[in-house]
Amino acid sequence: MRAWALIGAAVLGSSGAASAEPTWIHGFIQGETAYRATPPDSCPDTQRAACEADFVREAGRLQLEVAPQWARWGLLGKADLVYDGSGGVTVDLREAYVDLQLPAIDLRVGRQILTWGVGDLIFITDVFPKDRNALISGLPIEYFKKGSDAVNATVHVASSALQLLVIPRFEADTVPQPGGRLMFNDPFAAIPTRHTDEPPMAVANVEAGLRLTRNVGGWDVAVSAYRGFFHTPSAQVEPGPQLRLFYPRLDVYGATAQAPAWGGVLSMEAGYYYSRDDRSGTAPAIENSSFRALLGYQRELVPDLVISAQYHMKLMQDHDQYLMTVPPGMSRRPMTRQLVAVRLTRLLLNQTLKLGVYVQGSPNEHDFYVTPEVRYSVTDAISSALGVNLFLGPSSTELGQFHGDSNLYFVVRYAL
Repeated sequence: MRAWALIGAAVLGSSGAASAEPTWIHGFIQGETAYRATPPDSCPDTQRAACEADFVREAGRLQLEVAPQWARWGLLGKADLVYDGSGGVTVDLREAYVDLQLPAIDLRVGRQILTWGVGDLIFITDVFPKDRNALISGLPIEYFKKGSDAVNATVHVASSALQLLVIPRFEADTVPQPGGRLMFNDPFAAIPTRHTDEPPMAVANVEAGLRLTRNVGGWDVAVSAYRGFFHTPSAQVEPGPQLRLFYPRLDVYGATAQAPAWGGVLSMEAGYYYSRDDRSGTAPAIENSSFRALLGYQRELVPDLVISAQYHMKLMQDHDQYLMTVPPGMSRRPMTRQLVAVRLTRLLLNQTLKLGVYVQGSPNEHDFYVTPEVRYSVTDAISSALGVNLFLGPSSTELGQFHGDSNLYFVVRYAL
């Protein structure tokens, strides 16, 4: 538990000096532990090493944020120094950008968190990079989104906002890897030789997005278009044998709408994913084009008790061609994947105690993700969270593949 020892020493060392810092310097010290709940005897032989690790996550983290602001422009820099339980130290640059506010244009240049869409852990128009490992291992939800190096310009005209994104450097999703602490469904486990091809920096590989937002009849409406890549890799077996991981090209066209309704908030989102490298659906290594839709509703039932529900549907295009090209022994996905999600949140003790549970599951593929959590603010500076990440379902499904990573997690944070 060396990570926890580091956290304790840092807290004691910083508690007397925190108040002397300028107000535009912030940060925190955080300890993170996620204990694996799956018994080792239930692990597949190909991932025995990962399963025998008692902790899915064991780390300490120091974050510093510098955010000076002036009349029309400002800076933000946010970086984490992470000490892993195995003894490694890494630096994670979360955000680093310059803001410039002109009469009709907001400009942000640098590493930044990009977010589109209205879903709660269900994403359609939000195509930007994510850290899947952070969600699986119980890190605070802020760590699920990764930064993108981008130019972000928003023009405000006649009660509308037109946002243009230019992303010159590709940033992949963070996903479980062979030899790591996390288990996942790896149909190519018998192929140890692997290499990854990420899109290099080039004009042809620049990702771009355009979104128009406006209030129409009480509805907050947005239409968007994105041209870039899938951020989760595809896999292809090559001579050797060796496994090539790569990121196919992708276009996404979508729309969102949100408005007050029936004492709560009604949300809708739809999108078309056009897989440019598999236009006919006959490339088994590349995801087919698909239509996706989301319907959500959120309401406060009584003061400090909020419930939300979502229904999501993903319809694969050219499903017949997909079935004809799936290699023998590989699992076959259905043409339609349905997903239902419910979140319940209760605040108590003057909102210092937060009880929550989130459930996401597929009625037709029978895989589920359940995460109850208790979060308590001990003081204005000290907070803690205790929760469970539970994954259920067949190992070939999107959520069930992480059954071996089900864990009990604990996070404590001290604000500097």
